[in-house]
Parts: sequence; structure tokens; C-alpha cells
Amino acid sequence: MLLLVACSATGGPPTPDPKAGAIPAPTGGSPAMLAIPASSELALGPNRFLFALVDADNKPLAAPDVPVHLLFYDEEVPKDSVAFEADSRFLWAVEDVTGLYAVDVAFPSAGRWGTRFNATFPDGTTKSAWLDYYVLAQPHTPAIGAQAPSVDTPTAADVAGDLTQLSTDKSPEPRFYQTSIADALAAREPFVVAFATPGFCRSATCGPTLEVIKSVAKDYPDLTFINVEPYVMAMKDGTLQPVPDANGQLQSAPWTDAWGLLSEPFVAVVDATGAVRAKFEGSLAPEELKAAIEAL
Repeated sequence: MLLLVACSATGGPPTPDPKAGAIPAPTGGSPAMLAIPASSELALGPNRFLFALVDADNKPLAAPDVPVHLLFYDEEVPKDSVAFEADSRFLWAVEDVTGLYAVDVAFPSAGRWGTRFNATFPDGTTKSAWLDYYVLAQPHTPAIGAQAPSVDTPTAADVAGDLTQLSTDKSPEPRFYQTSIADALAAREPFVVAFATPGFCRSATCGPTLEVIKSVAKDYPDLTFINVEPYVMAMKDGTLQPVPDANGQLQSAPWTDAWGLLSEPFVAVVDATGAVRAKFEGSLAPEELKAAIEAL
């Protein structure tokens, strides 16, 4: 299920130690429902918390007509004390095929936390699940408000305009390959950057996410959009292919390492001062990206 809702490939972005803030496997829940985390990290301050729901047979339960209310507990205090609560929103990971949920939360402290997921189904029945996880003091990826890492990423000028050497997208948008991250920061203008590999995303969510970004970009013709492949790639037999390491695993690209990415796809919205104002791991709804851009 994790592969359906997130894109944490073997190799490439590193898998963090649970004690360093990784989301561990589900530790509880009723036999009828389990909560499956789809965020690679949660940290002190604002977060976009992604999760899916499955039944006892591992069948997905997430659906547009199944609202989920969340109760958050700081495990340093008594279990009957709710720190805060929130309603989630449904997202399609793959349109009309696989869905998950997102909720915007701000953790007031780092350490071990727990969440109760209460789902209401169309027939009026409710089911509940529990999940324990760690909240980092500092995220691996750039924190909201932090400066975006400046790193040279390849552009069309580097490959004489041949976008097949830059992207595994079958229909690459030329506009997304004109500017590097370093150049966008130097220009001191806002931009949107995506780390997505449509050709090698095991969950098949990189392609759909990139299509969402393309659709939103049409409404912002003067805004810079950038897409980069998150892995080390090279042309082989006429197509762009990953360059495996000595163990045959995907290798994260220098820009992926510079941004501390633990999974892909990953999208960030950066303002004119170079500060990260929004970041999205995994699936992305058009209205989420539009809201982040409008907030600039």
C-alpha cells in the first residue's frame, strides 16, 4: 500500500532511522481498519500529513465519500488528553483508482506522537484506527520558511534543447526545463520546483503529479516552473535511463541530496526571497498548489 500512495524507491533517497524521525509501520487499529502513513517525515511546526486506510484484507478504504476526522495525542502526556484535532481531505493518488488523505497540521513539540483516525462510511458506520510515529525537531527536507538550497540543475541549454535527455516525461513541458534552481534563486523571483520521474516512479504517482503541475502552470504564465529527475540519469539506447550504483540501486542526484529528499515526487513553492513557502510530498491536488501560489 505504501508503494501505491508514496514513491519511496529502493535506493536513491535514503530511508531514515525511525528514531531520527521516520514514520514506522502501523502499530495498532481495529481489525476492521488500519491507518497507513504515506509521509516520509513529520517535523516540529507545519506539516502536510498523508495517510491511507485499508481493511483487514489490505483493501483500500479511502474514498471521496469517506470523511476522516483525526485526534492527535502527545504521548508525553496522558492518553485521554487530545492535543488538537483536524479533518482530512481526500486526494486521488491515481485518478479513480487509488486514493489517500491529507491534513495540514502543526506539531507544537518533537518526539513521539499518536493519532486516532475516525472514518465515517456512506452507510453511517464508523471505524477507528490508531498510529504511533515520531515528530522530528528538524525536517530532512527544507523547513517551511527556510531558504531553498541553491543547486545547479540541468536545463534545456545544457542538452541543445533535447528534452529527452532531461526528463522521462513522454510529453515534457518545455517551460519546465528553461531555468535551474540556482538561477531561479539568483533571479529573486518566486518559482515552483518538482522532483519527479514519470518513467521510474514505482507508484505511478509521479506522472499524475506532474500533469497536475502542468495544468496549474497554464494559469500562471509568468511564474517559473522547474522539473528535475531525482535520480542520476544518462542516455542509453536512445532513452534516458537511471545510472545504478555498484549494488544495482538507483542513485539520488546531487540536487535530491541537497534538498534532503526521502521520497518522490516532491514539489516546493519558493517565494522571491528564496524561502520555501509550501512543500508537497506524493500526490498533489490542483487546488493545493494553486492556494500555495496565490499565497505568494
